[in-house]
Amino acid sequence: MLRQVTILFLVLCGNQTVSAQVTKIRRGEQELIGIYQQLLDSRFGAYDSLDYYNSLFTEKMLTLLSNEKTLSYSFIQLKKGAFCSISTSKDGLFRIYSWDAQLGGTMHFFNVIYQYKSGNTTKTQLFQPQDDGDPAWFCSDIFTLKAKTNTYYLGITNGVYSSKDVSQSIKAFEVTEKGLNDSIALMKTPEGLKNSLSIYFDFFTLSQYRETPHGVLNYDPKKKSITIACDQEESETPVKDCYYLYQFNGTFFELKTDQTKKM
Repeated sequence: MLRQVTILFLVLCGNQTVSAQVTKIRRGEQELIGIYQQLLDSRFGAYDSLDYYNSLFTEKMLTLLSNEKTLSYSFIQLKKGAFCSISTSKDGLFRIYSWDAQLGGTMHFFNVIYQYKSGNTTKTQLFQPQDDGDPAWFCSDIFTLKAKTNTYYLGITNGVYSSKDVSQSIKAFEVTEKGLNDSIALMKTPEGLKNSLSIYFDFFTLSQYRETPHGVLNYDPKKKSITIACDQEESETPVKDCYYLYQFNGTFFELKTDQTKKM
């Protein structure tokens, strides 16, 4: 009887702890929404305030994500209000948070934070573009790729450079004992090994993809293959009429030149 009472007490205490953590995360989410709303209100003219709220949002986001429970938290309100794009791998061990910094005009600058599980520890990492002028991107999906003893993550990223000029990429990641490797060269192209495959295009030339722009780049998790539309600058064929196929061979995604055909 005493043992049953003790177990019940521990369960109740555990539930209260979880509930308290969820409440804390929820409050942090609401605080972030409030900061981002002030960021939106500062878009026109108040550049000092824009920089301030951008820095504050990033700081508060990093602090909140230091709580390991956030890796599995839904953040419904942040996503519902389009304040932040949050993509999670199916195994639940890797996430990408990305949001519009509201610093550009028709070009959109994004901030990106990685969150991942390494062993028993949840870690966060702020994406740092190599070029100061790089506007970065937002992530719309993450796929998990199992290969021998390695697990890779493939993120679908999207760049916005003007009202019509956009890009879509598939970028490789790997979590190692040392941390997250976001530059692993997993794509074997004619130009050499690369970390990502990208296509740049005029958004308005692809009216049939306007609601689902993934039509220009797709990953098939069952076949472990990537299809990417031909770049208009490299081919006279319209971007929507042909694609290149990259097949995973156990080590790399390799271009199958004989697989180019209509989509």
